[in-house]
Order: sequence, then structure tokens, then C-alpha cells
Amino acid sequence: MRTLRRYLFLQIAAASGIVLVVFLGLLFFLDVINELSNAGATPALGRILVMVALQLPSRAYELLPIAALTGTVYVLASLAASSEFTVMRMSGLGPRRALLELLGLGLMFAALIFALGEFAAPRAERIAATLQAKAQGGQFGTQLSSGLWLRNRQDGQNDQMINIGSVSAGGELRNVHIYKLNSAAHLVETVHAAAAVYRSGGIWLLRQVTSISLPTQSGEALQIRHTAELPWRTAMSPTVLNVLLLSPDNMSVVDLWRYIDHLQANGQAVQRDEIALWRKLLYPLSAVVMMMLALPFAYLHARSGQISWKVFGGIMLGISFILMNTLTSRLGLVASWPTWVAAALPYLLYGSAALVFFFWRVQYR
Repeated sequence: MRTLRRYLFLQIAAASGIVLVVFLGLLFFLDVINELSNAGATPALGRILVMVALQLPSRAYELLPIAALTGTVYVLASLAASSEFTVMRMSGLGPRRALLELLGLGLMFAALIFALGEFAAPRAERIAATLQAKAQGGQFGTQLSSGLWLRNRQDGQNDQMINIGSVSAGGELRNVHIYKLNSAAHLVETVHAAAAVYRSGGIWLLRQVTSISLPTQSGEALQIRHTAELPWRTAMSPTVLNVLLLSPDNMSVVDLWRYIDHLQANGQAVQRDEIALWRKLLYPLSAVVMMMLALPFAYLHARSGQISWKVFGGIMLGISFILMNTLTSRLGLVASWPTWVAAALPYLLYGSAALVFFFWRVQYR
């Protein structure tokens, strides 16, 4: 049985790897063409190639479940067409044993997917953001006309709405606007700083500061003050800021958890981000679901061939699973489902359907 397991695992791993490389190569080529078309008259080919290459870990994270499904379907269909799978069954590879073996392989793929999503992809995205910032004059966020908006709540009496125009590659904030609100959500003071640098203990040092205090009673005049430097206490640390520069889908689980904690501390809605967290936690298990979907293909007309149609069917199943995963997340957000239900529903549906079809095929067909 150990020999059969090794043979089966190597065949599936090799086929899945080839499919993944083909998919990544195709997407790399298309992304390069797209970047060149948007780069203007004098595109920097070297920088474009590096930027697109840094997207490959994220692409691999997204495509690996489909590649695993496609490679597994191809291997199992080929073994069935050549009667090798029949020999394996005669050698002791029963249906339940085959299911357990593929589930074990699925867990190995799941570990690889988790490593890509937790370590490789976020690190590559940060490197890409840094290179993009240097290409834009050393600033993040210059592509956003409205800047980066945050909320800072330190107590019930002093809420702050913060707008950051851009962030330098060294972590310095540029063009910072702070809008202070009282307990009745009325604007009481605005602060503008040309720059801000982090010191320690939640303290930022604002530079070239202009603050305007609004009158609280009729007849009072505006109070305008100009200050060279002004300390500013906030819950927004550089760690949180680094997290905010990435979209939730590109964050690691730890960073996404910090981001949600920051939003909750400031009284902001977190359902969308909690769904993203659950999806991030459950996504590696998609490889296990893919293995469950692939196994029945080994029992579909073993002598009839038609491997290409089986591979095509496997690809369509994988794509439909990804689409269902996205759809239930959107529906869960609109319908206010429990966050774990919105994230776990596709896994429950596809996993249950695969098991039911597999046991029906084995027992009655």
C-alpha cells in the first residue's frame, strides 16, 4: 500500500504542478501585456516584469485548488482508462481507502495553500507596494484621489476622522487632516499637518501644523493656530498602518485579525472583514474539497476514455466552487448571515455533494 500511495501522490503532484505552472505562465503573460498597454509611451519593462512576478504568489494561492483538482482528475481518469486503477483496486485500494488517501493528499495541498496565503503572498504584496511607492516618488497611496480614511476613537468625548494623503516608503505620513468630533458628532476642530512621524507609545509628531477650532456659541470667532510641531496620540500604530495599505484579501490571517480589532476598537463595521477572515481560514480546506470532487472521476466508465472531457468537467467544477465561494460571501454580507456560515456554506455544499455522489457511484453503480 505504501508503494501505491507513493505512486499515486507523485503522479498527482506532478500533474497538478504542471497545470499550476501553465496557468501562472498564461496569467503572467496577460498581466505583462496589460501593464505595458497602461504604462504609456515609455514603459519600464524591467520594473513591469518584477511587479507582475511579485503577483505570482497571490495568483498561485488562488489557483492551486483548481490546479490540484485538474491534475487529480487527469491522473485518476488516465489510470482508469488504462485499467491501472482497476489493478490498484485489486491490490487493496478500496473506495474508502482511496478516499482517505486523497484526503491526506488534500491536507498536504492545504498546508501549501496556507503557507502561500499567510507568508509568501502578503510579503510579495508589500514588496510590490514598496517598489510602486518608489516609482511614484516614494509615496504610497498617491493613486487614491481621496487618500486613506481612518477613524480614531480614544474615548466617548473625542472621536477623530483622519485623512492621510500619502505614506512615504519610510513610514512618514504626508498631508494629514484630522477632524475632531464631540460626543454629539459635531465638528469642533480641524487639524492639518504637512507631515507626521511616529515616535513611540502611540505618539505621532505632527509637523507644520495648522489647527482651527470652531466656535461653540454664536458670535464667537474661529481660533486659528500655527505650530511647527505638535504631538498627537492615536491608536493608529505603524503596524496597523502597514496592514491598512493592503486590501483584506491580500492580508495574512494575523494582519486581518489586527485590522478587525482596530475597526472594533473604533466602533466601525467589521462584518465584511470577518467574512474575509473566515474565508482566509477556510480557503486551504478547498484543496480537500477538490480531492473529494475528483475521486468519483476514477469510477466513471473506466474503459471509455474521454479524458479531456473529464478534465474539462473538473475545471468547471473548480471554477463553480470559486464562484460559489464569492457569491455566498456577498449574499452573507447583504443578508447579514453569521460570518462563519457565509464562508463555510460552499465547503459544506460541495463536500456533501461529492461524498453523496461518490458513495452512490460505488455502492449502486
